[in-house]
Amino acid sequence: MQKKILIIDDDHDLVRSFQVMLENNDYYVITASNSKEGFEKLKNEKPDLLILDVMMNTNLEGYNMLHTIKKEPDMKDLPIILLTGMLDTMGVNLVSGVDDEKMFPNVTFHDKPIYPAVLLELIKGLIRVCP
Repeated sequence: MQKKILIIDDDHDLVRSFQVMLENNDYYVITASNSKEGFEKLKNEKPDLLILDVMMNTNLEGYNMLHTIKKEPDMKDLPIILLTGMLDTMGVNLVSGVDDEKMFPNVTFHDKPIYPAVLLELIKGLIRVCP
């Protein structure tokens, strides 16, 4: 069965490159460019995994969305890959803020850029997909 991945990121070129790579690896991909649109798709599409950017319209839009998702009973166990370029652009490292399994179960943090092979391995590990 094909796994469904939602990508929420305002970088259209990055989203498109992730989408092509993931579809070529037999994933069904849905995209959104902000947290409002993404939250609606999250509720309606019920993906197997979410790839979420931290900085979109605001510097912490994705991080705030992560808090909202993990408070929702039917979404709290959703595997999430949280991506950010904050370390490069602002010198801020959010790892300590998201590296708490009790507060954020099934969340993996990774800096941008991320190599496609690394992203695929993270996805496989998080949604337990056979290679």
